[in-house]
Amino acid sequence: MVPLVRRTRLPLMFLAGFLLGSILLPAAASAQRASGGSVVIGADHWSYEYIRLLRERGYLDRLNPLVQPYRAADVAAALAELDPDTLRQPVKGWVELLREDFGWRTGAQGAREVRWGGMVAGGGRASSSLRLDPMRPTGDGKAWPWGQAGAWVEAGPIAAEARLLGDMYFNDDPDGVDPGQRRAGRSDLAYVSADFPVASIVLGRLARNWFLTGTDGMMVSNVATPYPQLGLEVRFWRFELRSFTGELDTYDGRKRYLSAHRLDYQTPNFVVSFGESSLYAPESGALSLRFLNPLEPLFWDVDNQPSDVTANLMLDLQTWFRTGSLTLYGEALLDDIDVAPEGTAEPPVYGITLGARVASVTPWLGLGVEYQQVSAWSYRTPNVIDEYSYLRRGLGQNYSDYDRLTVSADLFPPLRGLRLTPVLQFQRQGEGDFRDSMPGGAYAGEPTIFLGVTETTYRVGLRGHYQPVRFVWLAWDAGANAIRNRDHVDGVDETIFTGVVALGLRLDFPIRRPE
Repeated sequence: MVPLVRRTRLPLMFLAGFLLGSILLPAAASAQRASGGSVVIGADHWSYEYIRLLRERGYLDRLNPLVQPYRAADVAAALAELDPDTLRQPVKGWVELLREDFGWRTGAQGAREVRWGGMVAGGGRASSSLRLDPMRPTGDGKAWPWGQAGAWVEAGPIAAEARLLGDMYFNDDPDGVDPGQRRAGRSDLAYVSADFPVASIVLGRLARNWFLTGTDGMMVSNVATPYPQLGLEVRFWRFELRSFTGELDTYDGRKRYLSAHRLDYQTPNFVVSFGESSLYAPESGALSLRFLNPLEPLFWDVDNQPSDVTANLMLDLQTWFRTGSLTLYGEALLDDIDVAPEGTAEPPVYGITLGARVASVTPWLGLGVEYQQVSAWSYRTPNVIDEYSYLRRGLGQNYSDYDRLTVSADLFPPLRGLRLTPVLQFQRQGEGDFRDSMPGGAYAGEPTIFLGVTETTYRVGLRGHYQPVRFVWLAWDAGANAIRNRDHVDGVDETIFTGVVALGLRLDFPIRRPE
């Protein structure tokens, strides 16, 4: 939604905060990128579980905790700095699992010979409802198998990968359009990239998440299926500028596109990022180079002539800070704000995530708390064509008009690859949905959040992840939901069991490795 910001100093406030943080926080060595081309680690890879845990304990500080996917070479380079024999459990076990998968790359960095390989993976998911989020049950549950197969190649600065996915959940997902799986599969990861010391470029289909590993970003996330895109990264000192433009679906005969930029400042224990995105649909023509240019701010340009697009603009601010075993993180998304209303004021349109984690109360115990809130009108405008989604799945969050509080504890019994996470959750869900049509001006004078009858859910659950070896894992989230006003019907209260379980198997075949 184009912000109705007239004579506002909001961008200057973001910029001042960014510069102040850069000056006041202690300087440290900047993150470095491993040389040479490298395949990316797909968003569904099991390694992100352990990368998050290690990053919160001060390891792998080369990696930006607020941007995924990672390159395999960068993870390998960060792991090469760790000696498992000097680490205590359970950290030692996590490092060993990752080194078993990425360790062979340590001697391959900078090698000129061609490297290639392949992968096959498969498994299944089962849920007590049609949704994989047990806080939002709907419909009758079932099980869905999935499978993947692909191949990759690396040569000098170039890397390329192609992967096919077959996933039966697409047929039943209540919140998205079936993307189609011709001959039981569809392209899931297909790209070619070129990596150089100060810049990278990638063309193809891949999934991105611009926020903390394991938490969907408000502006850019991997909720939607991967879409074709062209991406660019430029690095200098502690700064990194990222930009991409993606081709989305077609509404009412008009092709839709997404452009997004972000500028990061990173030290080993602090990251701050300012980002912006614009979903636009040209009245005629196709992709616009002015939205791809990472040095042309969308905030100032989106309304300028030639005014031949319908655009939905968003601003985003993220930060991550670690001191000792404590990690603090947050994201603030501004979709729209009416600072000079003419007549009835429109409600603010926004999303926020705030969280804190104590990684090691003891070596075997961590604690966490996270709060999210997404306003009722987020991710949509009076123009249906601007809906912030791809095939009806969110490009950021997958839902709007809710808030959720999660309190958790991570327990690590003396069994390699096992994590047990008791959770307490509280959620309020209004009737606002970005997938619903919104006639022009209908939201003026309406509340900011919790439209209609609010459904309230209290949940006590147990999450878990068990991975005794690198190529097989089991994950689950099971618990009891006490629901008030279920399905937004006043007075309908119910207590039910909900759960999700996933089993995965992945085999990688680096067919040729440098000696």
